Amino acid sequence: MAALRGALIGCGFFAVNQMHGWRDIDGASIVAICDRDPERLRIVGDEFGIERRYRDAVEMFAAETLDFVDIATTVGSHRPLVEIAAANRVPVICQKPFAPTLADAKVMVKACADAGVPLMVHENFRWQSPIQAVRALLDSGEIGRPFFGRISFRSAYDVFSGQPYLATGKRFIIEDLG
Repeated sequence: MAALRGALIGCGFFAVNQMHGWRDIDGASIVAICDRDPERLRIVGDEFGIERRYRDAVEMFAAETLDFVDIATTVGSHRPLVEIAAANRVPVICQKPFAPTLADAKVMVKACADAGVPLMVHENFRWQSPIQAVRALLDSGEIGRPFFGRISFRSAYDVFSGQPYLATGKRFIIEDLG
């Protein structure tokens, strides 16, 4: 089976995490990236050897044959990007927070359902080393089959340095973490 061809929209703060994750997955690869900021496109494209770079998602979907798109942008852009992907019948992975409102979320779900494409929401923390270690332990069967689990993170990491918009939004960082 040929590797799945994907695109990443959003080359901001978490893009490097996303690209490391995709690089480590067998059977899928990111073949194109998209961001409005040419400098971010250059940085991520150069670091990961992605030649196909776009500043406009509509142009990217018109030019590429994709098996999926990973949308890693700020929440306010999710709905139009999901709708563009659905209109092009491309399965969507959308980073959390999914939508700014329940109404937007319903429109996004309907757009993908009407287009007959999967819509997945995910948290990119799954690529972090501690989460990967827990996954490996669970997969090994060493502790049996858990029926309950709880993970709590505490750190002094300055989330606002890389994502300053979280300090000024209506819901502050709760929108991203809540």
